[in-house]
Amino acid sequence: MLKIRRPLCLVGLAYVAAVVTMILLTVRPSPTYEELDREQITVAGYVEYIEYKQSRGSTVPVISLSETAVLKESQKAILERFLSDSEKISQYRLHQFWKDNRESLQREDAAGIEGVLCYMEEEKIPKMGSLVVVQGDYRAFTHATNPGEFDSADYYRIMGQQGRVMDCRMLVQSAAYDVFREKMYRIREYLSLLADACFTEEDASVIKAMLLGEKGTLRADLKELYQQNGIIHILAISGLHLSVIGMGCYRLFRKVRAPSVVNIILTIGIMYCYGTMTGMGVSMLRAYIMFGIHLCAKLIGRTYDLLTAVTVAVLVVLVQQPLYIQHSGFLFSFGAICGIGIFLPAAERNLFGHSRLEKALMSGIAISLSTLPVYLCFYYEFPPYSVLLNLIVIPCMTFVLVGGLMTLGMAACFLPFGTVAAYPVHLLLVFYEKCCNICLSLPDSKWITGCPKPWQVAVFLGILLGLVAWNHRLSKLCFRHGMLCALLVLSIKLPQGLQITIVDVGQGDCIYLAEDSGIHMLIDGGSSDKSDVAKYQMMPYLKHEGVSHLDAIVVTHPDSDHISGIRAMLEETDTSGISVGTLYLPDVGEAGRNEEYRELEQLARAADVSVKYLGVGDTLKCGKVMLTCLHPEKGWDEKEANAYSTVLYLKYGSFTALFTGDLEGEGEKLVVERLDDFLPVQGITLLKVAHHGSKYSTDEAFLKAVNPKLALISSGRNNRYGHPHEALMERLKDSGCYIYRTQESGAITVRVRGGKVWVEEYIK
Repeated sequence: MLKIRRPLCLVGLAYVAAVVTMILLTVRPSPTYEELDREQITVAGYVEYIEYKQSRGSTVPVISLSETAVLKESQKAILERFLSDSEKISQYRLHQFWKDNRESLQREDAAGIEGVLCYMEEEKIPKMGSLVVVQGDYRAFTHATNPGEFDSADYYRIMGQQGRVMDCRMLVQSAAYDVFREKMYRIREYLSLLADACFTEEDASVIKAMLLGEKGTLRADLKELYQQNGIIHILAISGLHLSVIGMGCYRLFRKVRAPSVVNIILTIGIMYCYGTMTGMGVSMLRAYIMFGIHLCAKLIGRTYDLLTAVTVAVLVVLVQQPLYIQHSGFLFSFGAICGIGIFLPAAERNLFGHSRLEKALMSGIAISLSTLPVYLCFYYEFPPYSVLLNLIVIPCMTFVLVGGLMTLGMAACFLPFGTVAAYPVHLLLVFYEKCCNICLSLPDSKWITGCPKPWQVAVFLGILLGLVAWNHRLSKLCFRHGMLCALLVLSIKLPQGLQITIVDVGQGDCIYLAEDSGIHMLIDGGSSDKSDVAKYQMMPYLKHEGVSHLDAIVVTHPDSDHISGIRAMLEETDTSGISVGTLYLPDVGEAGRNEEYRELEQLARAADVSVKYLGVGDTLKCGKVMLTCLHPEKGWDEKEANAYSTVLYLKYGSFTALFTGDLEGEGEKLVVERLDDFLPVQGITLLKVAHHGSKYSTDEAFLKAVNPKLALISSGRNNRYGHPHEALMERLKDSGCYIYRTQESGAITVRVRGGKVWVEEYIK
């Protein structure tokens, strides 16, 4: 039985439980301040960090401001004059002034904005820790409106920012600044220039991310490649850097016979400087605290205890910012350490781990198991080859880091030496990329599992902790079966009945259908006001639902707001992990088969997706779901895409639904005539309102004929078409149906099980 000999660990566990409870019970969605969006504002605050990021096709300096205030118009000139005349004001007096006057200077409607990111339009960079006044266009961070979508408002709230200021100009800065942090920033910029001079542009971006914490200029496709293969952690400054740099300094000072106290103080000081220079991210802070405890244990002659050290690190991080408990970097970093400190010893005892190779493999398995729930909750997929890939990547990382440091050091002395020293590092980075591409080319390189439920994560962790607690009494076979059971818990999919989700793609359409028989399909998928809608909305949603294969995609008509995402999905079937069985297009004549229509046919065939055509009378039988095409007539020679929109009638037991694309006018009359053979007396259950709620769709005669109980509308917020139109909304209200709009509800999910129907809105 596991004996609790670490009271501090219990304190840490209790604190984490209290933080989680507090967040679940009290924390509300982050305010977005959308009322300020695109308004020119003037902001004052302290320069916290400076980095370079890609914006609008170019690299621009981005300044993170803390303790900010969005200034009242009447107060701007006063503060500017004060800072302009601040040469004789000390940093302490400046802090005191800002503390006393900040609240009176800021606008009431922006009082909650504590930090912003300023995308500068000029190369003039303020000094670290100075108080600055800047002006630019405010851009609000937004909440996710679909399951699986990245929530930028919540993420940046954890990081301490509530918005962005674009095309930002610096008006004035204080004379007082943080001398130490400014020196560290200058050193980082100097090292960054050396990296640019010694490495190729691509290699320099990777080295700067690995050694200097500069991820803003990293090539997007390379970052995605590392993430897809489960080695994105090598770009984060963490314990590996501390072990290479910190222990290197410690051993160097020992060789020159520095006294232990001096050695430890110098080493910890150097690591603090390095952490400050690179931004002191959560992984770095965790590693720094544990590294400091390790050295102090050596100094006082005590045994270093990994679990106690990680508990102290958890307490320090969460006291500083409790919301880090929701941050993926925090969970990955601490989860990996817990896997090594808690699960690894038990696994080595009951599995294998005698040779060095077996111990390395076992470490990889322990880390992968302990961080698996985090990976699935944030990415909804797992790269199975990452365990083996990390066995190659992590040992080589020591050579990459040492090689990178040597390159920068030699370049500082004589630039040509640095260029020569960079070549072995280049070969290792090329080797990494080759290994990643090979892993992606292997079968089943991605396991798309979907987002596990909270109870699944709790049971999974409970089983692992049980295996650790009772490992002395369990046979090796029982231990292995326990691990298998834990993995199976995460893969459980309970019966859901029929699921229909209107994915919020802005001004466009995307409808997801799923049923317990295993059918997964889309009706349309595109947007006219969101770029990369497949990458940021559609595919994250599908992966969140655990969809790795779509049996069918039905295109109602080839307008961009219905196909832009489908086009991207067909182009990326080899890399996205989501395959497609059949693409269904409207069965129309040559007049209707425009350039976009033909392009979809070509993309589908290039991706080995079969192409079929739907016309009146065609059916799709999927388990208990029957879909019948009611429009258009086969071979109908109509040029206008909206007019020949595919209309599908769905029947699932007593539940019925009608999906209408962008159907209008004469097409609605034809559909009503064909519905006579299908419509139940009481009307249909669900109507997907045509053409995003256009004034000229879904007229009174059509509504009277179909008599829907639910009406779902997919349209973008503040769209330029005014959808849904007031006249259409009045018609729907007069019909007595319940109305749901993606503008207000985000993704709308209708579930049908056991004869019952209920609607779930993603935005509460």
